[in-house]
Amino acid sequence: MTPQEHWWSASQSYVSDILAVFEAAPDRPAVNWRGETLSRGELVRSVTEAFHALHDNGVRAGDVVAVLVAPNSPEMLTARYAAHLLGGAVCYLRSTNPGTSEVALPLDQQIQILRDTQAVTVYTDAENAPRAAELAAGTGGLPVTRLPGAADTGKTERTDDAPRAVPLDPDALALITFTSGSTGRPKGIRMAGRAWNGLVRGQVAAGGEAGGVKLLVTTPLSHTVGSMADTALALGGEVHLHENFDAEQFVNTVADEGIAWTFMATVHLFQLLDHLEERGLRDVEEGRLAPLQRLIYSGSAAAPARIAQAVKAFGLIMVQAYGTGETGRLTTLFPHEHLDPWLSTTVGRPFPDVEVVVGDQETGAPLGTGEVGEVRVRTPHMMDGYTGDPAATAKVLRDGWYHTGDIGYTDEHGYLHLLGRVADVVKVNGVKVHPTVVEREILSLAGVRHAAVYGVRDQDGVEHLYATIVGDPAVPLETDAIRAHLAQSLSGLHVPERISVVDALPLNGNGKPDKVRLQLLDA
Repeated sequence: MTPQEHWWSASQSYVSDILAVFEAAPDRPAVNWRGETLSRGELVRSVTEAFHALHDNGVRAGDVVAVLVAPNSPEMLTARYAAHLLGGAVCYLRSTNPGTSEVALPLDQQIQILRDTQAVTVYTDAENAPRAAELAAGTGGLPVTRLPGAADTGKTERTDDAPRAVPLDPDALALITFTSGSTGRPKGIRMAGRAWNGLVRGQVAAGGEAGGVKLLVTTPLSHTVGSMADTALALGGEVHLHENFDAEQFVNTVADEGIAWTFMATVHLFQLLDHLEERGLRDVEEGRLAPLQRLIYSGSAAAPARIAQAVKAFGLIMVQAYGTGETGRLTTLFPHEHLDPWLSTTVGRPFPDVEVVVGDQETGAPLGTGEVGEVRVRTPHMMDGYTGDPAATAKVLRDGWYHTGDIGYTDEHGYLHLLGRVADVVKVNGVKVHPTVVEREILSLAGVRHAAVYGVRDQDGVEHLYATIVGDPAVPLETDAIRAHLAQSLSGLHVPERISVVDALPLNGNGKPDKVRLQLLDA
């Protein structure tokens, strides 16, 4: 090697970019987790140790490493970096929920993931070693990989004939992200090296002015925010990792650490607003959230009325992102666009490298401006398919396009308006009603914090529109007034037959209102 080269240099990937930044200033802080700060140099050593430990356990190019460590542990990053430097791929075993890691997958589902991915080892930590041993036993002796303890650190020193990183293969598998399927069995989304590498490097290029930024992570690194963490580190920033979202902890960390960037699920944004309102907006008035410069939210339809509340509380720092696990980022709504009441009902316009088309649900023919149909997309960050499920892959990937299952339309300025999911449309007296439209209207009313609108079939197979809402305890809600408002603002067909007021909405595996459970309760 030349003096400028390192053992990872041949990778020529986002990982080598990050490690080069680390190596240039090894004493600077990089990651904070559970109250401890790891320097860039310590992360370089962690990646090096993980690289050699995986190599010693037989991991080679094309192999899959299953990662089971503490929620949002720095090892979720370093294990992935090491596997990618070996030319391998990773999947995560703890949870399939993109919003929270709080509930871990049961043993049988984790074993099924190991079988579906044909993982060659389980990478774990001391905290999860007992479960890793169970998984090894349940799969016939799958090897378990752990880093050496502090007393054994010296054993990782290598000579120049030690293994070196392999060049990035853009077509090779890099990541399998599992997401909760409609059947309850997790679906494995297969992402190639070109998709992940291009996503991170594209974000770095777009955020080049934000060197040294501090990013707060409160959702699982196994999902959307993982590439954002990579981006912050590649830009010379610092990442603060929380195991889950907690509104009070979020505010304290922003204030105490000077957090500039964060990403959260839309439901977490609403929880943060609820927390601030319960505190009489004292945190806003006292400037405790003043360090925030960019708040990216995504995951479910955002109600314009609540987003307006957020803009008033936080200022022009909000960025709405629309995307899927299968495609990565698709569209964005920038901060200044949140001020326009019409634009705030949209998910923004496509990124430059993304194509969006709305097609007829029956024929697939492209539709014109303002016509409602299924949203189809094409992007360089798209998945290659679902692990072990060619039928499901063929259903959504057709002729180079991904069929999102979302219903919407584009306007004359290129903004995408989402109305709901194909499967969620409710026929009321033969007329299609989009529940998301009704939800947004309900959420525009004073005293309403959360709302879920859905269809319930009776014994004759007839669909009925129902709603369940969560109100502000300090504001009385009159369901008759809600019905009257919907009838006037939308139509009589958009008025739910039953409106229930509850203390909290049940959430599904994706952190969104669990409409299936609500349907069962109301059936």
